[in-house]
This record gives sequence, C-alpha cells and structure tokens, in this order.
Amino acid sequence: MKEVKITKRAHEEIRRLFSPRTLINTLRTDPELTEIVDNFAFDETLVKADGSVLEKTRVMCILASTIGCNAINEFKMYVDACLNVGVKPREIREIVYQAYPYVGASQVVEYTLLMNDIFENNGIRLPLDPQNTVETKEECYKRGKELLDETFGYGTVDNMLAISPKGQEHIVEFIITYCYGQFYSRNGIDMQHRELITFCILASMGGCDSQLHTHAKACKNLEISKQEMIAAATAILPWIGFPRTLNAISVINEEYNETLM
Repeated sequence: MKEVKITKRAHEEIRRLFSPRTLINTLRTDPELTEIVDNFAFDETLVKADGSVLEKTRVMCILASTIGCNAINEFKMYVDACLNVGVKPREIREIVYQAYPYVGASQVVEYTLLMNDIFENNGIRLPLDPQNTVETKEECYKRGKELLDETFGYGTVDNMLAISPKGQEHIVEFIITYCYGQFYSRNGIDMQHRELITFCILASMGGCDSQLHTHAKACKNLEISKQEMIAAATAILPWIGFPRTLNAISVINEEYNETLM
C-alpha cells in the first residue's frame, strides 16, 4: 500500500481540530487523494491565512461555507472543529441562523437539526439562551433600517425603497424587517463577523455576484481589511473550489479598488 505522506502541520491540524468520532477515514480507500487534499486544506492554504484572521474566525468562515455549498458531512465536522477551538455554541448557532435569509429555510433547517443533535451529543443543554433583540414588527423595521444605514450609509433604506419597481416594494421591506431586523439585530456575534460570514456563504453558493459585491462593500465599510478578506477566501478555497474562490477574490479586489492580474 502506498504510504500517505501527510505533512506534520496537516497531521497536527487534523488531530487538533476534529474529534476522532467525526473523522472520515479515507487513508485506506483513497490514500493518494487524502494526501493531496489534506496537505492542501490543512497546511498549504492555512500557511497563507495564518496571522491575518484569528483561528476561530477562520473556522467559523469554513463552517459558513459548508452551508453555502450544501456540504452536510463537512458541516458536521466543522461544528465539531468550532467547539474544539473555542467557538461558543451560541456563536455556532448564529452562523446557522445567518444562513436562513441567504440560503433559505428549505436547506438550512437540515443544518439546524444536525447542529442541535451535535450539541446534545456534546452535553450542551438545549434550547440555548435567546439572542433576539426585537419583538414587534415595528421594532424589526426600525432596527433593520438602522443597521442597513449604519452599514451602507445614511439614506440607504430610503434609496432602496425609492428605486424599487412598483409592486416589488415588499421585497425591500422584507430585507429590512426579516433579513436585517430579525437576523442581523441578534446578539451572539458582532456585525463584522455577520458580514464576513455572509460573504463566505454567498461565495460558496456561487451565482450571487451582485449580492457578493454588496456584502464585500459592507465588509469594507465595517473596516474588515482586504488582507482579512483574502485570508478568509483562502481558508474556504479547499471546500468551495477555485472558480468560486477566484470569483470572490475578483469581487474583493474590485471593491477594495485593486485589479486581479
């Protein structure tokens, strides 16, 4: 049998991130593939991301990307990894919740149920403490409008409503009340992490270029550096592939006023 030459860094990273019960052992059945992918995902790409984003942030971004590209087995592994590097259960839950307005309930409900099973298997008592900050529809609208204007500039909501085609104003109102009013307003993780996570979800989905530009702009407005954005894109590269990663990097370069050569 061919010897699997996983680097020391990759081996240590895998053993540190994942509990033994979550690992999918491909060493025996696909040793060549294991060597290539594990060295790339757990050594080569991490070397380029080291120091630009905290490990917790990096792992949170990868978890978000598994939802965006509908990778349920990898999602299970990265919930485990998040817990192992100190990401709090409420933070993991907020990543999953953040995916609802972008990926949609029909897909994300499966991840919510799986997350809760993993929590219970790790002795985490459910339900977790609530993190919502709004109660009424009026509060949702007010807080959503505040967050949109704070993120994209004063007057953003008024402009969105003004340019919305007749009969489609309700979509803008849903963005205000449902997306930002219900989800972005929650406690548990801050706005910087919410926007970075959203960017990673959209990059992983593919075909969301307009929205990817919007949320890259939001990340920039929230003072997330270009170096941090590139590090996040590099971290999720092994899980979402080159085409979607290159698309994300092109958007980052454009929004941060640089051209990808």
